Amino acid sequence: MIKNDEQLKKAKEAVGNLEAILEKARKVHSPSEYKAMSEPILIELQQRENEIIQYLSLAEPQVAAR
Repeated sequence: MIKNDEQLKKAKEAVGNLEAILEKARKVHSPSEYKAMSEPILIELQQRENEIIQYLSLAEPQVAAR
């Protein structure tokens, strides 16, 4: 759970890193290899993005109260 803007920044960086890994992997792996290796990364990516959306959906006073 993201609790402040610094954690938000780190979560966004993590999303960017995961996306970069997937972009590169698509170019060098066969479709079946990519599917197998990308699944856990895609799950992690989705979880990080959901945390970002959750955090950004809160008003500033709600964030401070966490």
